[in-house]
Amino acid sequence: MKKTAIILILALLAPVCGIAQKLTYESALQSFGYKNDDGSWKIAPRYQRAGEFEGGVRRWAPVKFDGQWGCIDIDGNMVCRNLFPTKEVAQAAGHEWEIMSEPGKWVYPARNASDGRWGYVDYYGRWKYQPVYEKANPHQGRDPKSYASVLKDGRWGCIDGRGVMVCNNIFLSAEQAEDAGAQWAVGRNYYTWRVAVTNPKTGLWGFVDYLGRWAVQPLYTDYRPFGSDNNYPYTQVKQEGRWANIDRNGAIISTPIFFTAEDAAYALQQFEHGRTLEGWRLPVTNPASGKWGWVDWSGEWRIKPIYEDATHFANDTGLFATAKLDGYWMAISDTGDDLSRNCFVLSIDAWHAGNEWDTGQELGHWLWPVQEPSTGAWGYVDYKGMYVIQPTLEEAMPFSYVWNNRVAPAKMDGKWGCVDHTGQFVVHNQYNTSAEAQIAGRRWAEGRKF
Repeated sequence: MKKTAIILILALLAPVCGIAQKLTYESALQSFGYKNDDGSWKIAPRYQRAGEFEGGVRRWAPVKFDGQWGCIDIDGNMVCRNLFPTKEVAQAAGHEWEIMSEPGKWVYPARNASDGRWGYVDYYGRWKYQPVYEKANPHQGRDPKSYASVLKDGRWGCIDGRGVMVCNNIFLSAEQAEDAGAQWAVGRNYYTWRVAVTNPKTGLWGFVDYLGRWAVQPLYTDYRPFGSDNNYPYTQVKQEGRWANIDRNGAIISTPIFFTAEDAAYALQQFEHGRTLEGWRLPVTNPASGKWGWVDWSGEWRIKPIYEDATHFANDTGLFATAKLDGYWMAISDTGDDLSRNCFVLSIDAWHAGNEWDTGQELGHWLWPVQEPSTGAWGYVDYKGMYVIQPTLEEAMPFSYVWNNRVAPAKMDGKWGCVDHTGQFVVHNQYNTSAEAQIAGRRWAEGRKF
């Protein structure tokens, strides 16, 4: 009895085992089909692309027909309708058919040939979610928190395993939407995760949470992300040509006054390091007037914008800087007080004047040549910009050498000589050039005895 049963089983299996269904390309038809062991066609060549048969008892093969993929059984019957965009998706459906999964438990993106719209089908190729999308991608994750990115009305969102839009279609790319979907799937970072998108109507930038809802209203012409993982508390945004700092809910940390995103980020560092408003200054222009002043990290004016040019305070926390007013440079304090008169032609001269004040030097310790605008004559001023040597010279050069024997080339009556810090010509004005006077002044300085 047992022997008879074994013979019967082998007899039933013999036809199956005797058919190889070998994938074959028919060049005359430029199509794929499948042949028996004897070389005859088992499944006629009609497919644009095809794969080998897979599976065990319920064998199947992926095939491409009319531009889309499906799956056939060993008799050539289409068991998974050719609606799938790729071979890989069709293979996933074929595997579900092979193990006889519950239809619709897992769905696959498919394109409706009649209108080009995308939807989702079960492994038989029957529409589970109607084709209403411009593009659709495979589901990721596991039920009940699986998600798939879909393109609708020109923007990407995510649907869950039931076809419900769980991340609004506001995202600019499938990658953005899938990142949002991943956040939704794990159910965290709702209050911190932010990604930048534009308002479809205005084109202005704002930030949304992973559900695709506005967390920061779209008011900005440019932006920087909330860190590489979209979870940093602060970022920079651009409005009306200037940069500001905001937090993840859109609250203003620094007003839009900074020239660059880097300047705004630099200001943010002061806030994050807990520095006081009074301890930091950055030179910027007033957008309305174009005049220069200094702001703190919040973007508020600490020194009013009345200057034609301005420089940084040392490390932006120093006690003096230089500013240009009415065409001349001056030194000012960190509270905006004038440390010197605006009389210097060069910013560096004004800086040296400020440094004299900052280091507590004796007034008149060092003198700078300046030209009196009203007469064109030259004299020398101390760090406050007050004349120590009256403007009676035709030309004047900076002082050289050390305190007690310093001299400066100066021109009077068409000839060059050298004056000391009292304005007296210690080297008679008899030379044609300042260089000649400089050499003579050095000899005088080196030979002077104290």
